[in-house]
Order: sequence, then C-alpha cells, then structure tokens
Amino acid sequence: MREISRPRKRKHIAVDVEEVEVRSKYFKKDDKTVDLSKENKINKDVQNYDEVNINWIKTLKPIEYFGWIESKTCDDPRTWGRPITKEEMINDSGAEIPESFLPIYNRVRLMRSKVNTPVDAMGCSMIPVLVSNKCGIPREKIDPRNFRLQFLIGTMLSAQTRDERMAQAALNITEYCLNTLKIAEGITLDGLLKIDEPILANLIRCVSFYTRKANFIKRTAQLLVENFDSDIPYDIEGILSLPGVGPKMGYLTLQKGWGLIAGICVDVHVHRLCKMWNWVDPIKCKTAEHTRKELQVWLPHSLWYEINTVLVGFGQLICMARGKRCDLCLANDICNARNLKLIKSSKFHQLEHRGDIAKVYSHWLDTLTNGITTERHKKK
Repeated sequence: MREISRPRKRKHIAVDVEEVEVRSKYFKKDDKTVDLSKENKINKDVQNYDEVNINWIKTLKPIEYFGWIESKTCDDPRTWGRPITKEEMINDSGAEIPESFLPIYNRVRLMRSKVNTPVDAMGCSMIPVLVSNKCGIPREKIDPRNFRLQFLIGTMLSAQTRDERMAQAALNITEYCLNTLKIAEGITLDGLLKIDEPILANLIRCVSFYTRKANFIKRTAQLLVENFDSDIPYDIEGILSLPGVGPKMGYLTLQKGWGLIAGICVDVHVHRLCKMWNWVDPIKCKTAEHTRKELQVWLPHSLWYEINTVLVGFGQLICMARGKRCDLCLANDICNARNLKLIKSSKFHQLEHRGDIAKVYSHWLDTLTNGITTERHKKK
C-alpha cells in the first residue's frame, strides 16, 4: 500500500541567515559566520538568566570546579531515560515547537540512555580527563585553567575528525609534554609555546588538516597569553577571535570551560537530523550555523546543551548518514524518514506483530550492545 504524505502543518520560523559557501573552513582565511549583533538580539533573554561569575569560577579548586561544570552540563545517560513532558517545553520566544519534536526526541533520549557511543567515550567533553587519567594524572589534580586549555585544544583537533583520532592526537601532545618537556601537568600553555610547530604537526598527524591545525594551535597559544590573561576567552566574541575556532567549537568550549550555555553546539549529525525531521527548514538551513539559529528560536534553553550529545551519539550508532538502522530505531513508527523495507525485514517487526514487546526491547538492547547485525546487513 502506498503511503500518502500529509501536508506539513507547521510553518517554519523565518530566521535571518546569511548565505555561506559550503566548503571546509580550513581552506578559508578568517571565515566567521556568526553575526554577533544579531546573536545578541536573539539570545538576550537567555543571557539574562545564564550569566556566570567568571572571577568566581577562576577561584575554584579542581573538585569544586568540576562539580560546577557537571551541574551545568550533565552528561549522565541515566537522566535521558525520563521522558520530557509538554509542560517542560517552555521557550522565552513563544515560538511554535515542531509537533514531531517531543515524540521523536523522547525516544531518541531513551535509546541513548541505554548504549554508549563514541562521543560518550572519546568525545571532546571526555578528552582532557580521559587523556590525563591514561597518563597517570587524576581529575582532582588537573588545574582548571589547564583543563579549559586542553578542552579548547581538543575541540580544535576534532574538526572534521573522528573522535578516536582526536583522542589519539591529544594523547600524543600530552605524552610529549610529560616525557620530553618534563611538564608534570601535561598540556599547558607554556608547553604549547615551547613545542616547535613542525613537531606539533607530527604529533597530530592522525587528524585531518594536521599542518593547518598545528599552526592554529600555536597562534592560539600566543593569543591567549597576549589577550586573555593566559586563559581561554569567556564569551563567544573572544572564542571566535581565535584562529581555526568556529561557532560549534566556540559554544561547546564555553559550555564545558565556564558552564556558560550561550548557544547550541550544532555539528554535522545535529544539522542532518534536525533537517531530516523538519525541526528546521531543510531548504533554508544550508549550513550548521543556519540550523543553530533556527533551533535557538524555539528550543527550550534547558535542552541547549544536551541536544548535541544526544543527537550526535544517535547519529553515530543508529541513524548514520549512510546505512541507517531503521530496523533498530525505537522511533521507526513515527519517523518521517524511516526505511519501511528495512523495518519490515527485521526480527523486531516480527516480534512486535506477535505482541512480544518485551522481547522487542530485549533484542534491541542486545543488538546494540553486542553488535549483532540483521541478515540484510550480514549479506552486505
């Protein structure tokens, strides 16, 4: 039976976005796509209740600092198992929320609460602590200023690079600082200034555009000393003034460095999925920046941080750009982009028709955690 597509009820919100040529920013000199004058108008209500005391944060000891950051940017998957209610979906703009958002997002959160993905194990948020622990430096011994720097470097390394390779590059720099430069704290500003650029490039050869990134890191280290009191900037204007740092990296660094949720971090997964589900206008939102601006109009501020981690992990494991696993997705009965042929060929579909819902969920969890594939994927 042929499916009849329903006309879209929701009118997409008009968001003023500039046209941007879509190509790697590493071939551009100083391309910054955020119009800060417009950003201040869009986010003025958010900034009123999300301001942080930077001077106070700078006084915190490691345990206090990490406790503060975790209170603002929780990455605990257990919190995603609880559905979000309609009453919680409140935004300051009064803008209409897409009808499909809550049903789909709640199921995606449930899936993410049960499985670990690359972003959970080796994403930018995990790298400073993960690498330090591997090198014998416990979290309570990491100086907050060094953590902020290490996080910034991790985001710079992560651009157009898999999490696993980014983690390896960060580890290489840390080991060089420890073993060659004899810096007990690992990556520090002083250490980055001492590493010759060709050596740094060789240490990060595993990431894409490593020579360009080595240059960006060296220039950034010098700018932090000259312009930012040897710490990372605490506003988006300062972050974007650093070479090689774009909005995605900038907002994430503010979130994990200062606990400041000033904008949504939109990467390729968030951009792709939001367009696929029509949460943003798929025609007008040509870039991740376009998607971020439209999302921030209607998405409640309480979800600005978590939506990145939730959707990135989902996009890495279940709804990939190529080879989507609609047969494993718990939202495959309400998703507008589902592959019906793949769903009907799966064991889940057979179990569900028998009413074995418990077995459906058990088989789903076992499939994801143990990497079992369907017959269709085995044949490929």
